[in-house]
Amino acid sequence: MKTDTGTEGQGGRAKPMPASDLTINTKSRGFFAALALVALLFAWTAVGPCLDNGFINWDENFTVVNNPRIKTLTPSGVLAIFTGRDLGMYSPLATLSYAVNYHFSGLSPKTYHATAVALHLASTVLVMALVRLLLPGVWPAFLCALFFGLHPAHVESVAWAAERKDQLYSFFYLFSLVAYALSLGGRKTYLLSLLLFLCSLLSKPMAVTLPAALILIDYLKLEKIELRRWIDKIPFFLLAGVFSALQASEAAAAAQWPSLARRLALAVYNLGFYVYTLAWPFDLSAMYVLPLGGAKGMYLIAAAAAVGAALLWHYGRGNKAVMFGAAFYAVMLLPVLQFFPFGPVVAADRYTYLSSVGVFIAAAAAGAGAWARAGGRARKILVFATVIVALVFTVTARVRCAVWRDGVSLWSDTLRRQPSSGQALVGLCSAYLQAGRPEAEGCLRAAIERYPEKDDNFSNLGMLLARRGDLAAAQPYFEAAVKLNPAHALALYSLGRIALVKKDAALAERLFLRSAAADAAFAPVWRELAGLALGRKDKVKARLYSERALAADPAGPAAPAPGAVKVPGGAPLK
Repeated sequence: MKTDTGTEGQGGRAKPMPASDLTINTKSRGFFAALALVALLFAWTAVGPCLDNGFINWDENFTVVNNPRIKTLTPSGVLAIFTGRDLGMYSPLATLSYAVNYHFSGLSPKTYHATAVALHLASTVLVMALVRLLLPGVWPAFLCALFFGLHPAHVESVAWAAERKDQLYSFFYLFSLVAYALSLGGRKTYLLSLLLFLCSLLSKPMAVTLPAALILIDYLKLEKIELRRWIDKIPFFLLAGVFSALQASEAAAAAQWPSLARRLALAVYNLGFYVYTLAWPFDLSAMYVLPLGGAKGMYLIAAAAAVGAALLWHYGRGNKAVMFGAAFYAVMLLPVLQFFPFGPVVAADRYTYLSSVGVFIAAAAAGAGAWARAGGRARKILVFATVIVALVFTVTARVRCAVWRDGVSLWSDTLRRQPSSGQALVGLCSAYLQAGRPEAEGCLRAAIERYPEKDDNFSNLGMLLARRGDLAAAQPYFEAAVKLNPAHALALYSLGRIALVKKDAALAERLFLRSAAADAAFAPVWRELAGLALGRKDKVKARLYSERALAADPAGPAAPAPGAVKVPGGAPLK
């Protein structure tokens, strides 16, 4: 008789197969696919809980929930997407992806989060494919993909629906690098790489660093970078230049420029800080408004990062893969190191989403050398430590998904970690208000006392009081919001609604017109103006205002009769 493990021998016993026949072919596509499946399983386990999250009151109100441009998937709607910006950033492919989500499922949060998880899993596979093309052996590729997929610092990019642009740009960026690496091996994928780069730029302008990443790949894979390789980069640099110019004007207009020394220190600080968050992802926050340890801590960490970079150069410059990984990490972060200031925070977890690949490559390359020198016992310790770290990071990522469940949980966690964040307190009060929580009023009054310069606190308290029907108490808060910000569209609109209740149609119309001038995409104010125009039988203006309401919100209701619109989030004013 025969068995599965050998051939029949004397006495009916099967002879064992030679050890060589039991060896796994680690170079086979099947083995690569099996390891990719393991990496995907860990990634799914880490970020899968994000599917149960809702929308949060941080940019998602503008990019998704109240974004009129995602609510009509027609040729004119697509044209509007590609000719407009969201929150000052040109990212039309991200907005188009929201429109596709909305077309099939409306505002169901689960489908938006499912798309995010799917993109993350796809990027995990692309990381494995890219590293397999760049480094020898399948194990470095597996480890890079494994930790990319499960890392807690990446939860922000997956759980935050407003960061679809981060995921899309990273997906196309990685895909473009894979196509370029294949072209170095003789595949005709150069034009595909260029097209994917364009898609990455159309998802988020941060993709402008890709030409530099291509040069790094040439450095790693080629003995000498010939002239034709430099010529190949010209179309990439031209595209990068165009999109850099598009975004630079917007960023420069909003930036506040500290001293050169502080900007340089903050940039070097961030290089060290992001390595720290990747190595120790247990103190993550939705925003970092101050450097660790304040100004003194910033300079100390910047000095430590500079020393670390010098040591890396001294001991690692003979290993091209390690240097490639370190350079890739730095290049990916160049636009967001805050040397060129932007935004209200000094750092953000989402900026490690793609840059972390460089850290993982450098670690894998260094680890491969350590593995080659290690004995049997040391190798067992390395494997055991890797498994433990992977499991701990996976659990930590699941905890971070729960933090992003809703606005209340997110902003509560942020305030615990960043108690000086005014934006987090405003966000928490707004989340209480949207959820109808009794803590809303106390939170808003505390926020007004602590941050009397923030207009949204006054407007939100006005909204809370208006919901209760106490218009006399609400009006001063709306007026205070407008005093702080004369272009506060919602406060102006709410004052207009109060004027309607007081039968002062002329004042209401003036306030509504100011609100519309402050935010032409705010459809309710156009509906109110249309209702007022109908009330005085001005059909021309009524039609004009109705058309503008439809343009601002194609999926919204028709223009109402005068006085029929509700205060946002509350009951009609009476």
